Amino acid sequence: MGECVQQLPLPCLELGEGPHWVEQQQALLVVDVKNKTLIKHYVSSGRTQNLHIDGVREDVVVTMAIPVEGEEDLWVVGLGNTLSVVRWAESDPDDHTAKATIIHATNDYQFNDAKCDPQGRLWIGTMSKLDDQLDPINPKSCFLYKYDNQLDLTTWAKDATLSNGMAWSSDKKHFYFADSFDRCVYHFDYDDAEGTVSGQRVLLDFETAGLTGVPDGMTIDQDDNLWLACFFASKVVCVDPRQQKVVRSVPVPAKSVTSVCWGGKDYGTLYVTSGTIKMTEEERAASPSAGGTFAVTGLGTRGRPPMTFKPDLTKLRAKLTQ
Repeated sequence: MGECVQQLPLPCLELGEGPHWVEQQQALLVVDVKNKTLIKHYVSSGRTQNLHIDGVREDVVVTMAIPVEGEEDLWVVGLGNTLSVVRWAESDPDDHTAKATIIHATNDYQFNDAKCDPQGRLWIGTMSKLDDQLDPINPKSCFLYKYDNQLDLTTWAKDATLSNGMAWSSDKKHFYFADSFDRCVYHFDYDDAEGTVSGQRVLLDFETAGLTGVPDGMTIDQDDNLWLACFFASKVVCVDPRQQKVVRSVPVPAKSVTSVCWGGKDYGTLYVTSGTIKMTEEERAASPSAGGTFAVTGLGTRGRPPMTFKPDLTKLRAKLTQ
């Protein structure tokens, strides 16, 4: 049986990003980047909660949100060039506003994609400011950081332009990372005990592989195959890292596919976000699903539960009271 792609009853977004499955609530979190809003969709009931992040400059955007383990209803979010936290409970109103508290600031232009490794350390990349044509103003000026359990920020990759998807293999020996403007997915050796990556090399070069679009968000399945959103290409591709090639392609009814994550009760559903960024009114009219969020079933594989951020709670609480 082939895959089935269904659009969820969520608004079409200029830039939907950062899907994250919230297992305890059986809900999908999606980031509405431009509107500084987190959206949580409870799959069984159909309920949707919106959290609007207040108190930041107009030009600041939110790019990711991951639950903090051990601190109920607390989320770590990428807000401009800061890592911040915000409280958001299931019991909050469906349309809610809250202010974020900064826990770490950098001199970078902006954080972008982020994931937690098997030990709950937060890995987050930065991106260059883009011009009106979505070209980087300062290419090769960005970084991949690790924000560890002790709340220390360290640099693990340099010369990035638009940091994106991340994933770890099930044996905890391999780490994968995409740079959209290189049009490459990179492969690193990963040491889980030390929380280090090394030996960066190209896993998949879109140019060499003849792929359209650019690599964006990424996840990994139980067979250690990567599932990669292809921005500007209306598809998600499955990449076998052992063969270093695309082994499957899933069409999505949206041009700018942004990210993916596994979810559902058995983690057999691939959730896909997209955007309408830089589309004309005519293009939007011709593609009414653009900017939508989709559920893909029937893929014949499944993912693993996502990791949450596991900080030293004593240190985190001290930051929140400063």
